[in-house]
Amino acid sequence: MSDTTELHIDLGNSRAKWRLISQGATQAQGIAEPSDWEGLPNTPLIDRVVLATVAQQEVVDGLIAVLESRYVAPITQLHTPAEQLGLKNSYAQPHRMGIDRWLAMLAAWCPRQTDVVVVDAGSALTLDVVAASGQHQGGVIIPGAALSEKALLSSTGKVRFDDPVEHALALGQSTAECVRFGIAHAQIGAIESIRDRHNLQQAQWVFTGGAGQWMRHQLGGLGTYEPDLVLDGLRRASA
Repeated sequence: MSDTTELHIDLGNSRAKWRLISQGATQAQGIAEPSDWEGLPNTPLIDRVVLATVAQQEVVDGLIAVLESRYVAPITQLHTPAEQLGLKNSYAQPHRMGIDRWLAMLAAWCPRQTDVVVVDAGSALTLDVVAASGQHQGGVIIPGAALSEKALLSSTGKVRFDDPVEHALALGQSTAECVRFGIAHAQIGAIESIRDRHNLQQAQWVFTGGAGQWMRHQLGGLGTYEPDLVLDGLRRASA
C-alpha cells in the first residue's frame, strides 16, 4: 500500500466517512452523505477503493455505482473474518458480525495488546470486550439515543414535545426533559452495568462515534476518544 493511492470508506447507517491515503500517509479525509455523494474526493488518481459498510444494500449499490463512474480503480469490500492480525472473532458465523465493530476492535486492540473495551456511540450503541490475548469476549448492541427516542415517540400516543433539550444525567420536569434525560440514564447506565458486572474497570476503554465524547465525559473521562477508529481499523485490515 505504501506506493499506492487508496480511498478508504466507512459507510454507516447515516453517512460515509472517507480517508485518502497516498504513499502510506493520509492526504485528506471527509464525510459524504448518501443523498448526493458529493463529499467524496474529486481526484481520479486512485489505485484502489476499500469499502467497509453496514448500510442497507440499496445504499451500498448506489455508492458503488458512483465510485465506478468516478474512479478507474478496483473496489474491495471488506467482510468480517474469523481471525485477523491476532484478533479472534467469537461469533460461530464470523461474517455476521458488523464489519464496523470488527474494524473498531482491530484499531483499539492491535496497538495496545491488552484488555480493551470498545464503545461506538452512533446510530446504535455497541460495546465489545477484547481480552489481552486478542480473543473477543462478546459484546452488546443497544439502540442509540435517536433510535430510542424515535421508538418511544412512534409507540406512544401522548409522549410529544418540541423543546430543545440536551441529554443529561438528571431528573426531568417536563416531557422533553424526562425523555431525553431518561435515554441518557439508560445509555450510561447500561455501560456502567456492563463495566461493573463484568469487572472491566481495569481494561483500557476506547470510545468512538458521534456521541462517544459526550458518553466518555459522563463516565468521568473514562478511557480515550478516537473519532476515526473504524477508518483506523480499515487501514490496518487493508494493509
